[in-house]
Amino acid sequence: MRGFWNDSDGLTIDEFAALLVLPLFLFVGVKMAIAEDISSTQVDFFTVLTYPILAVVARKAVERFGFPALGGRGQVSVPASQPVYSESQQAPVYSVQQTSTVQTPPDITPANMRGEM
Repeated sequence: MRGFWNDSDGLTIDEFAALLVLPLFLFVGVKMAIAEDISSTQVDFFTVLTYPILAVVARKAVERFGFPALGGRGQVSVPASQPVYSESQQAPVYSVQQTSTVQTPPDITPANMRGEM
C-alpha cells in the first residue's frame, strides 16, 4: 500500500498540514460526539479542520483516476492550452498592422537667423 511515507513525492506540504490537523480533528470530533449541545461556531470550526484532509484526499483521487470530464458522454478532454472550435467556428486570426509615421522636427531656428549664413 502506497502512502505519503513511500510515494515518489515524499511528504508534501498539504500532506504535512493534514497530518498536523488530524489529531485536533479527531479530538474535536470526539468532543462534539459526546457533547449534549453543539453551537454553530463549533460546527464551523470542525468544518474548517476538514479542509486540509479533504485537499489531500482530492489530490490523490485526481492523481489516481484523473480529473472528471464535464459535459456530455464521449467527450474527449483537451489540454487547456489549446482552445477547441467546432466545425462551424473559425479560430480568430489576429494580425498586426505596422504603420510608419515619420515626424519631421519643427523648425526651431529663430526668425532673424533664417537665410543669413
